[in-house]
Amino acid sequence: MKILQVIHSFPPYSIFGTEIYTCNLSKKLIQNHKVYIFYRINDLKKKEYEIMRNRLDNFEIFTINNTFRLYSSFGMTYKNNAIAEKFGEVLDQIKPDIVHIQHLLYLSTKIIEEAQKRKVPVVFSLHDYWLICPQGQLLRHNRIACDGNNNSECINCILHQLSIKKSVFSTYYFLERYVSEFLLQLFKNIYLSYCKLSFLTKNKALSLIEERIDYMENTCSKIDLFVSPSKFLKRRFIEFGIPEDKIVFSPHGFDLDNFKILKKIPSNKLRFGFIGNLLPAKGVHILIESLNKIKNNNVELKIYGQAMSYKGMLGNYLHHIKKITKNKNIRFMGGFDNRNITKVFQEIDVLVVPSIWYENSPLVVQESFATKTPVIASRIGGIPELVDDGVNGLLFDPNDPDNLYKKINLIIENPSLIEQIRQNIKPPKSIEENAREIEEIYNKLIDTNNNKSCRLLRAQ
Repeated sequence: MKILQVIHSFPPYSIFGTEIYTCNLSKKLIQNHKVYIFYRINDLKKKEYEIMRNRLDNFEIFTINNTFRLYSSFGMTYKNNAIAEKFGEVLDQIKPDIVHIQHLLYLSTKIIEEAQKRKVPVVFSLHDYWLICPQGQLLRHNRIACDGNNNSECINCILHQLSIKKSVFSTYYFLERYVSEFLLQLFKNIYLSYCKLSFLTKNKALSLIEERIDYMENTCSKIDLFVSPSKFLKRRFIEFGIPEDKIVFSPHGFDLDNFKILKKIPSNKLRFGFIGNLLPAKGVHILIESLNKIKNNNVELKIYGQAMSYKGMLGNYLHHIKKITKNKNIRFMGGFDNRNITKVFQEIDVLVVPSIWYENSPLVVQESFATKTPVIASRIGGIPELVDDGVNGLLFDPNDPDNLYKKINLIIENPSLIEQIRQNIKPPKSIEENAREIEEIYNKLIDTNNNKSCRLLRAQ
């Protein structure tokens, strides 16, 4: 079988959760099949939409360069004809039996139409809400989880996307080379204000948002099967309009061999840890507010992660969370290589996942379970499907630093709880089991597709 995995990025270019999962899955699939990877890179030195082909770890890799320099509208953020055309050329080269889309961020939903034209079945794994929400996280501008039912709420959240016009990104990249980050942000704010006052009226903005929603609903109807790692996400997409029989629940798999040799590094301190990107949706500010109340010098918080660009602003959130940090035992450890995640878990006793968005099925929670590390997490999204409160971890009310403080303090005052919880932790599904499940999905879709083709031929 020839399998084409499509994703917004891939190791070693990017080594975050979805990318690592896709890589691990592909490594298992390649043991019995031919696997190709198609993903986007961002290189200002290369020609826009240039396709490059090479090999990596026995994979055939196709990268497409997309720096947004040629973007001229909001629509191009999700339906880019140029990217789809290049993808069609890749399809013609390799002639895959199945296309498995992991994410289309920075790519194009038109990719699905190219596969459909060639009668190649498409599987789409859901990792977030990007098909529903342009931000992907259903999180409002004021850091409140969004139900997705009020389109006017979207305007402030995605004003930076709605305001895209010709040459905007080229100008941005030019300014980025010659002015400070402060001035760059100032210019951006001036431009957004100009857009709001001149051409981007509320009615125009709503029209653009509604156009995207309608387009995505139509796009979803063209996908043969969706795979959801959480029941919560599955329900949310059924509400969006995906027929129940076109979406299956299948939790992620993990390379458990990577976690077998982990041993905690001894410490005379009780170590709480955060692992992930430093984005508002991850709720690090909630965690810091909670730890600020802890006066025990034998308790520390280690924050592993790097600042990510959020709504085009880099560093603002990191500056904010450092500014509100009052406890000297809160340590910012910087970024890390996810391929060496076990080294991070060696130095924490309890993982805290303070997310304020409707998490799907956080990989870091399951990695924590693979290392027998207890978890304190928000009671939101798909997290309660993983964390059984009081059994294999603790849950707290999202966006509530006081409630989180109570859970953290419960551990501090009863450190024996850590070992009690550890005894109840079971490892997540293995990547081997997950690969077998996905392989079965591929085979069924290919068989169904072949039967349809045969019926059509007989009818002719």
